[in-house]
Amino acid sequence: MSPDLNAMALFVRVIEYKSFTEASRQLGIPISTVSRKVSELEKCLGIRLIERSTRRLRLTETGQEYFQYCRRGLDEFENGANVISNRQSEVVGTLRLSIPPNIAEVLVTPLICDYQQAYPKTNVKVLVTERYVDLIEDGVDIALRVGELEDSSLVARRLLEYRHLLVASPEYLKQQGELNHPDELVAHRLLTFGGWRGQISWEFFRGETSCKIRINSALSMNEMSGIQYAAEDHQGIANLPAIICARALEQGKLVEVMPDWRFAPTILSAIYPSNRNTSRLVKLFMTRCVRYLEKQEIFTGL
Repeated sequence: MSPDLNAMALFVRVIEYKSFTEASRQLGIPISTVSRKVSELEKCLGIRLIERSTRRLRLTETGQEYFQYCRRGLDEFENGANVISNRQSEVVGTLRLSIPPNIAEVLVTPLICDYQQAYPKTNVKVLVTERYVDLIEDGVDIALRVGELEDSSLVARRLLEYRHLLVASPEYLKQQGELNHPDELVAHRLLTFGGWRGQISWEFFRGETSCKIRINSALSMNEMSGIQYAAEDHQGIANLPAIICARALEQGKLVEVMPDWRFAPTILSAIYPSNRNTSRLVKLFMTRCVRYLEKQEIFTGL
């Protein structure tokens, strides 16, 4: 027997509202119905999705994975409804984005251009900042964030997974010699992304083996383009995101150093308010964003 789609939707809302009681109140459905539908869904699937207690709900490991699929399914249903709505009315308004430094040229601006080609009467304002903005306080509709995210009341949509690469110019390696192990980096000029203070360390992985080293930077800068320029100018070995240095690698200006030793993957996500409060512009941008990334051949280094 196939799972009840209404039960799947109720399961998603229970998790988003963090309780059966709140889901019942927000949806205007008796709590007994909500609880029964989720229990029937678990029985149909033959697994427990939620660990219940008097104080809180906790998704099981399988429940967490199933929740992500169900939520994406609901998003697609809503996106389908948006497609019909878009054909019936004009899309006008201002979308405000917050993005981390260094990815505007290689990723975000192409996304915005694709969005505004589809909806030419929209305006987009972009704030480039390293800090984690407060979407409500700062008036931001969507924030792009790098790395693992903490649980919150916001929706997190994973957009892209990529890897940082250790790179240098062929001329630098010809002069200074090839490397085989991270410990050999101490003898080289290292170009790092960082601020004024704090110790930088790099951790590498090769299969089940890991190696973490503390870095003494010949040049440290909180701007990737500057680090890349120095690397292409034969000034040392740099740690750069694959999506940023892809063109330089393709042109032969840079080559990967110690490709057997790899940095852990990095995740780029979009953060925005929960679906029940999401504006039409945000939903349309996210739909275009996901479709654009699916079509593009972006070098991720994975």
